Amino acid sequence: MIFDTKKSKSYVLGYDLSDSFCQISYLSSDSDMPQTLSVLAGAELYNIPTVLSKEKGTSNWYYGKEAQKRIEENGDIEIRGLIEKAGKMDMIEVDGTEYNPVALLSLFIKKSLSLLSMEMSMELVKAIVFTARDLDDKMIEALSAVVENLGLDSCDIFYQSYEESLYYYMLYQTEDLKRQNVVAVSYDFGRMYVYMLRYNRGLSPIVSCVDTSYYDDLALADPELPTSQEKIDMMDEQLSFILRHLMENTVVNSVYLLGNGFRSQWMHKSLKFLCTGRRVFLGNNLFSKGASIAAREKISPSSFASDYVFLRKDKLFYNVGMLVDKSGKEVYHALLDAGISWYDAAASISVILDKKPELKLIMTSVIEGTQHEELLELKELPQRPERTTRLRIDLKMKSEEILTVYVEDQGFGEIFPASGITWSLDVPCKRNIEIENII
Repeated sequence: MIFDTKKSKSYVLGYDLSDSFCQISYLSSDSDMPQTLSVLAGAELYNIPTVLSKEKGTSNWYYGKEAQKRIEENGDIEIRGLIEKAGKMDMIEVDGTEYNPVALLSLFIKKSLSLLSMEMSMELVKAIVFTARDLDDKMIEALSAVVENLGLDSCDIFYQSYEESLYYYMLYQTEDLKRQNVVAVSYDFGRMYVYMLRYNRGLSPIVSCVDTSYYDDLALADPELPTSQEKIDMMDEQLSFILRHLMENTVVNSVYLLGNGFRSQWMHKSLKFLCTGRRVFLGNNLFSKGASIAAREKISPSSFASDYVFLRKDKLFYNVGMLVDKSGKEVYHALLDAGISWYDAAASISVILDKKPELKLIMTSVIEGTQHEELLELKELPQRPERTTRLRIDLKMKSEEILTVYVEDQGFGEIFPASGITWSLDVPCKRNIEIENII
C-alpha cells in the first residue's frame, strides 16, 4: 500500500493504549507532522480515560469522560482495566452478565475512534499503529481479535512498543535534537519509566536502540501532587538524583518529560540540571505521535528513514533477500528488512526456478555487515525442462530467533500440473551479539 500525496487526502493513525487513558494522533498525507485528537474542540485535552460504564438495567454503554461523569453522578456500573483483562482473557461480570474482555475493549476502541468523525472518515485511514507499554504475545493476540471485531480490514494494522514509538517520533525531529542520546521520562504519579534512545552512527544504517528502566521512588498513593511543599521538594530531590545517576558519563541532547506528573512543573532543581546543555520539552502525546509517524513509514518509507534502523530483542537483525532473474540480469530482491518486529515479519514471492533444484536466501547482518547464504534443497522435485517450475515462497518468523521458509511446487499451468510437494527450512537468526554492545 502506497501513501500517495498526489491522490486524494488520506490519513494514518497512532493509537496509544494504556489502562489509565488512551490517545489518538493522526497524520494526513499533506502534512509533515502529526496532530493529536482533542476530546474537546479548541483545547489540548488529549487523554481519553480508558473506562466504560453501563447504565444499570439497560443496554446503554458509555466511554471516556462521559462514563466517568455517569459513574459519579448516576451510579453507572464502572468497567476499568480493559487492556490488562483483554490480555489475560479474564471474563468481566457486568450487571449480572459475563462479557468477553476483548468484546468490551473493542467497544471502547470503536467508540473512541468515533471522535475522529469531525476530522475524517475512517474510509480515508490507510494504516493504524497501536502502541502500548507492555506489548507481549497475548496482548497482540487480543488486539488482533479487536481489529477483527471492528472490521478494520480496509487499512493496514501494526503493533509496537513505546520504545519503538519514541524512535519513530525522533525520526521526524531535527538532527540537532538527536545528534547524541535522547531521554524520555514518563510519569503519572505511579511508577516512573525512563527511556534512553541511543545511536551508533559508526554503522550504516545508523543503529538505534532504547534502554528502559523504571523507578518506584516517586510513586504516590493518590494520583496528584502533594499539598506539602516539603514533600514536593523531597520528590524534586529524588528525581534529580535519579536523572543525574542515569546521565552520568552519557551525553544527552534532548529530554522529554511526559505525563500528568510533570504538568505543574514542580521539579525546579531537576529542571535546572536538565536544562544545562540540553533541550527539554514537556508534553504527554509523544507515543501516539510516534505511532502515527510509524504508520506512515511502514506503508510508505521516507528516503531519510533508510538511514536508520531500530533494534531490540524482538527485532530481526538481518536483511533477507534472494537473487532473481529480471530481464536477463541477476538482481537482488529484498524479502525482509532488518528492524521489523519478528511477529510482523512475513513475506511471499512467486518465482520461476532456473536450473538447480535449490533456493538460496541471502542473509545480511546489519550489525556485523557480514553476509551468508542459507540453502534449501528441493528434494524430489519433479523433473521438468528449465524455467517450467513455478514456486511459491513464504517467509515467516516462528520466534525471535527462527525464520521459517515454506516452499510449494505450483507446477507450470496445465502443461506441468502442481505436484503438491512442499518444503520447509528453519533459518537461525540468533543474536550472537548483545544489543548493549552495539551502541
